[in-house]
Amino acid sequence: MMNQIFRLAGQQKPQLIQGTVLHIIASMLAAVPYGFVCWILVDLFERSLTPSKAALLCWGIGVSLLLQGLFLYWANVLTYKASFRMLGDLRLQLGNHIRRLPMGFFTDKQVGDLNTLVTDDMRKIELLPSWVYPKIFSAIATPTVIALFLAWIDWRLTLATLAGVPIAIAIYLINQTQLKQLADLQKRSTIEANSRTIEYIQGLAVLKAFNQTGFRFQNLKQALEQYRQANLKLVTQLVMPTIAFSAVLELGFVAILIAGTYFLFNDTITVPTLLLFLVLGWQLYVPLSGLFDFSARTRMMNAALLRVVGVLNTPPLPTPDRGRSPQSFDIEFKEVSFSYENTPILQNVSFRIPECGMTALVGPSGAGKTTITNLIARFWDVDSGEIWIGGVNIKDIPSDELLSHLSMVFQQVYLFNDTILNNIKFGNSTATEEAAIAAAKAAQCHEFIMKLPQGYDTTIGEGGATLSGGEKQRIAIARAILKDAPIVLLDEATASVDPENEQLIQTAINALVQSKTLIVIAHQLSTITSAEQILVIDRGQLVEQGKHAQLLALNGVYRRLWDSRQQARQWKVSGQRLSSVSQS
Repeated sequence: MMNQIFRLAGQQKPQLIQGTVLHIIASMLAAVPYGFVCWILVDLFERSLTPSKAALLCWGIGVSLLLQGLFLYWANVLTYKASFRMLGDLRLQLGNHIRRLPMGFFTDKQVGDLNTLVTDDMRKIELLPSWVYPKIFSAIATPTVIALFLAWIDWRLTLATLAGVPIAIAIYLINQTQLKQLADLQKRSTIEANSRTIEYIQGLAVLKAFNQTGFRFQNLKQALEQYRQANLKLVTQLVMPTIAFSAVLELGFVAILIAGTYFLFNDTITVPTLLLFLVLGWQLYVPLSGLFDFSARTRMMNAALLRVVGVLNTPPLPTPDRGRSPQSFDIEFKEVSFSYENTPILQNVSFRIPECGMTALVGPSGAGKTTITNLIARFWDVDSGEIWIGGVNIKDIPSDELLSHLSMVFQQVYLFNDTILNNIKFGNSTATEEAAIAAAKAAQCHEFIMKLPQGYDTTIGEGGATLSGGEKQRIAIARAILKDAPIVLLDEATASVDPENEQLIQTAINALVQSKTLIVIAHQLSTITSAEQILVIDRGQLVEQGKHAQLLALNGVYRRLWDSRQQARQWKVSGQRLSSVSQS
């Protein structure tokens, strides 16, 4: 754990080391007054203490306390400054690393896992360099110095003083295995409780609609109960080891009394020497007892640290040493295969998408259409084959530059808890308000925005909760228009909207794609009949390719999809007519 902290400290490492050394010095200075007190006691027994000497010794106590305070203040300034700077850098490093990870990393995580990582885990780590390590070093250094000093006075009583230490260390080490298990259990229960809480809140509308609030609340209640039990175990199961550790240490104090009394009656030590061992022996045990007291917290911090380090050690998508920039924006797949968790998704797919044209991807659900767009954006790397943009392998294009060439409109749009204006400017933060409004007009959303209480300055809630699905789609298209990227990826942008919104969104798409390389995943096949190229994907393979009329003539998969869609539209029209007749 210590090595991990110093490895993460970076430029703050010298300050952490200096602060730790100062903490050790301050801890040793804390024992100095007891030495002066023993000196006073010795002189009192020998009746050699004079007022001037007593004043000098008291002055020495005051100076040692003052020095302790100064060293402690200096140590805290160094360690806390270094700690918070280190944690600030670590948060930025973690955020930068997470954004470069493949999407598979996120699909493997529960919703509460990353939330716990960036909040609870980072909060626990904060205390490691600023508080825990100085305490650990002080708890070891102070008893060591005291033991060496006592050994110089009388090695026999020193052995008696340390009689319980080996047994206490054994108890401490044996307890660490159980403590690690309890800390891991507590961490897992925290993640599960966070995940179920977020799931319950985000899915509350669905739960109410299906009258499942009670069932899902039981899941949440069970997760919270497991969290409570894990924390109780962490506390209750450490009671006996803590008592045993402290009791064994205090056996050393009893050993001092027994051995000291024996040596005293045999005239091999003096009363002041016995008093010195009793006073300093107690000072030797206090930091060791404290070491065990916060070992549970240290274990939880260590579990948090290991999780953060585990994420930082997760390999990101490889970046080129010398990036290349595409000179054009045609896209080519060359024998591309991709699998997810050993399940084949795409198999030896090859095609070319010409620049400044519209290419549609169609096929049954789960055929691999969305995977193709995700691979173009390099959310994942292919298992085999290559993807080229403008004659450059996308692996040779820096990730930030690659994404700057892409605008994406997903089927499930996510808007941020901010103003509509800032959401539209999300892909182009330097754009003027006039440009954002022009993009909104082109995306057919200016009219409904102006009806909102504060127009473009209206805050729309997390995920765009105050807007309809069609309104969110149009804002997403406005965002893509304003970004003005040369490649546009549309993932079933009209799949789940009503006919009126579908027409408005289609008008917005027509404004978006002028002079762009457009890839459309189509649910409504009628919207892509004019596409220069239609790629039919089925079971991870490219099975048909051509224009609308050509594909219909093949009587293959596309023809089947088209006919089933036409039948669905006829059923819808018939249903509407039947409804009208029944109402009349």
